[in-house]
Amino acid sequence: MTENTNLTPGSQSEDDAEDTSPQTKTLPFYKHPGMIAAGALVLLALVFIIIWLAGRNTPSEAESTPTVAAPMVLVATDELSTSPAVPTQTIAPVPTEAQPTPQPTAIPRVEVITHTIQEGETVATLAAKYNLWPETILWGNRYELGDDIRNFTPGTTIFILPVDGVYHTWSAGEGLGAVSNYYGVTPEDIINYPANNLSPDTIGSYASPNIAAGTRLVVPGGTLPNYFASDTLLYYAAVEKLRSLPLGDAESYPAPREEIIAYEVQPLDSIFSIAEKFEISPETILWTNRYLIGDTPDGINPGQKLIILPEDGVYHAWLYGEGMNGVSSGYGVTPQDILNEPLNQLEQEEIGDLSLPHIMTGTFLYIPGGRGSIPSWVSVVSDPASGEHPNVSYLGAYACNTTAWITGTEIFQLPTNTRLISGYEYNPPVHNGLDYDGETGDPLYAVDHGVVIYSGWSDRGYGNTIVIDHGNGYLSLYAHIMDGGFAVSCGQIVYGGATIGYMGSTGNSTGSHLHFELRLNGSPVNPHSFGL
Repeated sequence: MTENTNLTPGSQSEDDAEDTSPQTKTLPFYKHPGMIAAGALVLLALVFIIIWLAGRNTPSEAESTPTVAAPMVLVATDELSTSPAVPTQTIAPVPTEAQPTPQPTAIPRVEVITHTIQEGETVATLAAKYNLWPETILWGNRYELGDDIRNFTPGTTIFILPVDGVYHTWSAGEGLGAVSNYYGVTPEDIINYPANNLSPDTIGSYASPNIAAGTRLVVPGGTLPNYFASDTLLYYAAVEKLRSLPLGDAESYPAPREEIIAYEVQPLDSIFSIAEKFEISPETILWTNRYLIGDTPDGINPGQKLIILPEDGVYHAWLYGEGMNGVSSGYGVTPQDILNEPLNQLEQEEIGDLSLPHIMTGTFLYIPGGRGSIPSWVSVVSDPASGEHPNVSYLGAYACNTTAWITGTEIFQLPTNTRLISGYEYNPPVHNGLDYDGETGDPLYAVDHGVVIYSGWSDRGYGNTIVIDHGNGYLSLYAHIMDGGFAVSCGQIVYGGATIGYMGSTGNSTGSHLHFELRLNGSPVNPHSFGL
C-alpha cells in the first residue's frame, strides 16, 4: 500500500473511506499527464527534424547553379544519423566575370623597327606612342633627318629605337672608348645590348674593334651633347600646345582668369596693346611666346595666334637634362612655386629627383611671378674712335663687320616722302619706331651719313632689312623692304638722302609700308625728338 504524505495525520479522503478493497486504484500510463506532455514534445521534435532534413536535401536557387571560382567538395551529412557519409561529389569550377583570363607577360622589345610618318604626327606624339623621349626619335634618325627637324614630314620612313638613346652609324677608324664617352655611356653598354649583336669574345681591341663601317648600333641611355634640334623642337612643341588651348579674347576670358588660352592677333595689335587687353605685362606676352616669335616685340602679325597666361609670369618649355632647381632659380622662384601650380599637374612622387626630374621634353610649365630676361635689341656701340661697329648679328645672317667708317651729322632727314601712319606712341619697348604708308617700290633714303652694317633678310619679323651705323652711337633701321629692293650692300658707305632701297611688305607686314627705327647706344629713341 502506498503512503500518501499529503494527508493530514488522523484524517481520510472521501475515496479512501469508500474503498474497502485491499489494492489501491491507479491510472493507465498513457493517460498520465506527464506522459502526454512528453509525447507531445517528441512529436514536435520529429516534425522539426523532418522539415530540417527536407531543407538539406532540396537545393536552393543559389545552389542550383554553382558559381565557385575554385574546386569545391560538397558532403551530405545528417547530425541525427549514424549511417556513413554519402560519397564525395566534386563540382568543376565555372569562370566568373571577377576571374580575369590569364595573359601572357609582355616581352620588352629589343629590336629596332621602322615607322612611316603619317599625316598629323609630330615628334612628341610619336614619342608618346612608343613610350620614348622626343629626343630619342630625333637621335635615332640623325642621318635620315639630316639634323633638321623640318625633315620630319609625312611619308618619311624613320627608325624607332627600343629604348631611349642614340642610333650610331659606325665609321672606319672609330674606337669604342671615344664613341661611348661622346654619348655618355660605357663601351660595355654598347657591346652588351642585344640588338647590336656584338660579342665581347670577338670584339677585339676597344681602340680598333671588329665592327664593320656602316654598322648601326643602339647606344642605350646615350645622349647627344649640345643637342642640335632643341630650339626647333621647342618651336614645334609650342605650336602643338597652342593648338590644344581654347581660343578666346579679353571679353570671353576677363580678368581674373584661371585658364591659359590662345589669342588671335588682330590688325593694329601689338604686344603692348594685347597686354593691356588681358591686364598682364608686355614682358609676360614676350616670355610666354618666345618659342613662337623670338625675343622681339615686332615679331607678331595679324592672324597669328599667341599663348596668353592668366597672370604675369613665364611659360617655360622643358628641355632634356634640365633640373628643377636651376630652372626655378633662373626665373627667380622656388621649385615649390612650380610644383604647386595646379595648371602644371606635377606630382613630386612621379617626377622623382629634382636634379633630373622625369619631365618630358617640350612640356610647358607655368611659372607665376617668374621673370625672364629681355635681350638688348643691339649691344651698346663702342667708342667710335676705335672703328668698331655694333653687332647686329641677332637680326640674322646678313650682318657684316666692316672696316669702313664715316660719322654722321646728327641732323636727320625723312627716310621716305610718303605719309606717316603710326608714331612712337608708347614708351620703349612698345612701338620702337615710325610707320610710313606707301606703295611697293617707293624709294627709301638714308637719314644721315653712315655705314651699312646689315643688308638682307631678318628672322625677327622685319623681313628685308637695312641697318646703318651713323657713328656716335646712332643706328637707323629700315624694315619690310621689297624683294629685290636693296640699293646698297653690307659694308658700303652711304650719305644722307641717298636711295638705299624700295618700300615693300616683307616679313610680318600686312601691307606695303616702311617700319623705321632710330637707336642710340643700343636703346630705341623717339624719332620725333629728332625732327622726323
